[in-house]
Amino acid sequence: MATCPRCRKRYPDEKTICEADGEVLLPDEAFHGLDVELLPGRMVGEYRIEGKIGEGGFGAVYRAVHPLIGKAAAVKILTRSYSASPQMMSRFIAEARAVNQIRHRNIIDIFSFGALEDGRQFFVMELLDGMPLDRYLKQKGWLSPEEAIAILRGVARALDAAHAAGIVHRDLKPENVFLLFEEDGSIFPKLLDFGIAKLLGDGEAGVKTRTGQPMGTPYYMSPEQCRGKPVDHRTDIYSFGILVHEMLTGHVPFSGDSVMDVMLKQTAEPPPAASSVRSELSTLLDAPILAMLCKAPDDRPESVGLAVESLARAAQEAGYDVQAQPVARVSRKSGGSGGGGVASGMTPAELKAISGADTLVDPRSSGRTPLDAVADVEVSGRRRTAVVVAVVSLVTGLAGATFVASLDSTPTGALQAAMHLPPPPRVEVPAKEAPPEPSVVAEQADVSLSIQSSPRLVDVYVGTKKLGTSAQPLSLPRSKSPIKLTLKATGFVSKDVEIVPSANVVLPVTLTSVPAKKSPSQVVPGRGEVEW
Repeated sequence: MATCPRCRKRYPDEKTICEADGEVLLPDEAFHGLDVELLPGRMVGEYRIEGKIGEGGFGAVYRAVHPLIGKAAAVKILTRSYSASPQMMSRFIAEARAVNQIRHRNIIDIFSFGALEDGRQFFVMELLDGMPLDRYLKQKGWLSPEEAIAILRGVARALDAAHAAGIVHRDLKPENVFLLFEEDGSIFPKLLDFGIAKLLGDGEAGVKTRTGQPMGTPYYMSPEQCRGKPVDHRTDIYSFGILVHEMLTGHVPFSGDSVMDVMLKQTAEPPPAASSVRSELSTLLDAPILAMLCKAPDDRPESVGLAVESLARAAQEAGYDVQAQPVARVSRKSGGSGGGGVASGMTPAELKAISGADTLVDPRSSGRTPLDAVADVEVSGRRRTAVVVAVVSLVTGLAGATFVASLDSTPTGALQAAMHLPPPPRVEVPAKEAPPEPSVVAEQADVSLSIQSSPRLVDVYVGTKKLGTSAQPLSLPRSKSPIKLTLKATGFVSKDVEIVPSANVVLPVTLTSVPAKKSPSQVVPGRGEVEW
C-alpha cells in the first residue's frame, strides 16, 4: 500500500499520486511507527478537529466539533501499532460496546466509531470539562467523608447499572473516575475506560489476560483477579473498597516494592483499618470499608450501592453531615444476553464491520432511552397512549432522519432529505400498568461479625460467655450501642475490642505472643542475682 503524506489516505501500490491533493504517494515503510498529529480542520467521521487535548501510550485525544449542529466532542484515536493488534482492537471496541449497552448518565457516552485512512481506529465520545479523581486527590490529599460519599454514590450508581447489564468494569481506579464541577458547587462523577470490561456469562473468555497476566491495576485488583480466576461483579466491589479507603486516607491499603508484592498482599494480608491510617476518622467507618475488602467474594456486600449506603449510615452515626438513603436491590443478568461478548472472542470480520451511531438522548439528562421515561409517567387510558405515541413518533422521526442523512455525505443534502420525509405513521400502543416500585432492602435483625485474626484461630467472648471462634462469621443482634469483645488464644495475650454492631462488621485483629518466662535465679549474699 501507498500513503499520501498530507492527508494520510491509502492507495494500492500501483497508484503514485494522491487524488485528493496531488501529493506523491510514499510506501507504508516510510510511515512505520509514525502517527502524524491531526491538524485543525481535519474531518474525522462527522466531526472537525479543533486541537489536541492530550496523548498517552495508547494514542491521542482531540477536541472536535460537529460542523452542522455545533456539538463539541472528544475524539480518541488509537496508535497505528495498537490499531493493528487484534487484542488492543478488542479492548477498544469493548469500551464502546460496554458503554452503549449500559447507557447511564454517570458513565461517559461514546457515540461514534470508525477508522482513519491510515488505518488508525477512533471513537467519538462526549467532551468532559473537569479533572480525574487521581489529580483531585493529589491536590487535596484526602477527602472528608461528606465529600467522598457524595462522589462515591455517583460511582456506585454507574457500577450498579453496569452490573445490572451484566458487565464488570475490572479496572476501577481514581484515574478512571472523572469529576465534573457543577455550578451549585456539587461534583458529578463519570466512570471511564471500560476497555477491559467483561460480560457476565462469558466463562473463560471473561478472564482477559495479556501474556498470561491478569489485566487491571495491582493496587486496585481483587484477590481473585490477582490469581487470574474468573470474576464477577464482586471484584468491582473490592476495587471500590480500595477507592473508598484511598479517598478517605490518601493512601491505598496495600503497597510494595514490586507488582508481585502488592498482589500477594491483596490475596493474603488483612487490610488496615482506615482509622489506623488517618486517626481523625471515626472507627465507625472501618467496618463498612473492611466489608468491601473481604478476601472471599461471598463475604462482600451484595452490591456497590448497598456498600456505599452502609458507609453512609456509619458516617451518619459518627456525627458526619451525611444522610443515609434507601437502596433498591440490583437485578443482574446471569448470562451474556443482550449484545454478545463485550471484551473478547471477536472475529476479524466483526472488528472490520463495527460502526457507531449518534445518540438520541443527552446522557447528562437521562441514563435511559425515551421509552424508559414514558414507563414512569403516572397517567392512564387515552392520556398514557397519547404520551407513548408522541415519544414513538419522535424516535421514529429521528431514526428516519438519521438513515436518510447517511445516504448523503453533504450536510446540505442530509437536511434537504430529512425535510422531505413523510410524517411517521401513528402507532397505537396499548396502555401498560406502571412498573412496580423497586423493593427497598430491609435491615436484618442480626448482623454478621467476621474476624480476620493472627493467629488464624481465636476464641471470642462477651464477658464470660463464649460466642464462638474466628473460624466462621458470628451473629450479633443489631444495635447502635457498643459492646466489648474479648479475644483469646493459647500462647497469646488476650485482647479487648469494642465494636458497634449497627451493620455487618469485619474485624482485623492481631494478638501478641505471651513473653517467654525468665530462668530461675539464685541470690548470693553480697553478690546480687546469679543466673543458674
